[in-house]
Amino acid sequence: MYLVFTIPPFTNLEGSLYRRFCWLFSLLIVTASPVFAERCIELIPHRNQLPMPSIFLELELESACILEAGIFQGSLSLQRSNTTTISPDNNLSFPRLILDHEREEVTVKTAAGLGSGWDMNLRFRHLKDWEGNWDGFMRRFHQVTGLPYESRKVRPDGKFLYWQYQPDSNRSNKFIWITKTQQGPGDYVMTFRRRHGSPIGSSEVKWNTRIVYKHPSADELPTISSGKKDFGISTAGEGSEFWFGQPVRWLLNLGIVHAGQTEHTLYSQKRTFFSGGGALSTPYSKDLTFTAQNLVASPRYRAPGLELKGMNQWQSILGLGAFYHLENHSLMFGFSEDLLTNHSEDFSLILTWLGRFGE
Repeated sequence: MYLVFTIPPFTNLEGSLYRRFCWLFSLLIVTASPVFAERCIELIPHRNQLPMPSIFLELELESACILEAGIFQGSLSLQRSNTTTISPDNNLSFPRLILDHEREEVTVKTAAGLGSGWDMNLRFRHLKDWEGNWDGFMRRFHQVTGLPYESRKVRPDGKFLYWQYQPDSNRSNKFIWITKTQQGPGDYVMTFRRRHGSPIGSSEVKWNTRIVYKHPSADELPTISSGKKDFGISTAGEGSEFWFGQPVRWLLNLGIVHAGQTEHTLYSQKRTFFSGGGALSTPYSKDLTFTAQNLVASPRYRAPGLELKGMNQWQSILGLGAFYHLENHSLMFGFSEDLLTNHSEDFSLILTWLGRFGE
């Protein structure tokens, strides 16, 4: 038996979006077991990896399940991403944005049930932005798949560059120009979550609300931290269904972030923005689960022109992951792909271990 997702036409998006979505989402057409594992949805720990949006808090997708008192979770994630993008402006002597970099992000997450329908989690990160060694592979990947790679044709040297340009009214040009490796601790993120009853009257649907606080790590790391405190709030709903006779677990996260005013930009910042998304998951067997998710966010900046997509356009990041279970532990391998060209990193690979204790 096969689990098949029907993809509607995307008539109002970029020409490559529909082809890219079809090509990637077809990887999730799998043979599904009729046994539906009774567990909460498993999600890929991912956020936008571009320096411009990633210095702010992003409400990563989280299950609506709340840990019971005395239950603890720990996870360790390693993510590598690659990005090459150039945003030219015919009216200016220099591009408004050039970004040629790779990022390595290590995340440690701890979580604990507090009782009375509450739990909390903490995220600690270490990041490195540098030239990396994936450019040759990514160029061949785009050639083989037919996906756009115009920026990679222009910058084939593989050197790290973060260039942000903004001429002001007095003709004195302002710019951010970083070529030195950026490395250090990422922002610290604390989350409190509260279980509550279903607003649609179904006991089969789990709901929660979370409050999130981001504490800045270091003001001198402009590609890693905004240097300011951010706050977020969201609600999540999660349920299980049988679609066309196949077991599917679904999730919807909707949230808002209020970010501190950073100095690491030349463009006007949107202090409040939407952050959320959704996911679908299905078991292949008792020990193997597949998840597809989409991380959505509104622009973090007010910037001129359509070329600054990573700053003033909505993001839509597809993530696909496979989870293998070993009693109270699981291993995940996943990757992400930018569905809207240059709105997030081009490509990410993610490895995660998660353990559950106290049961």
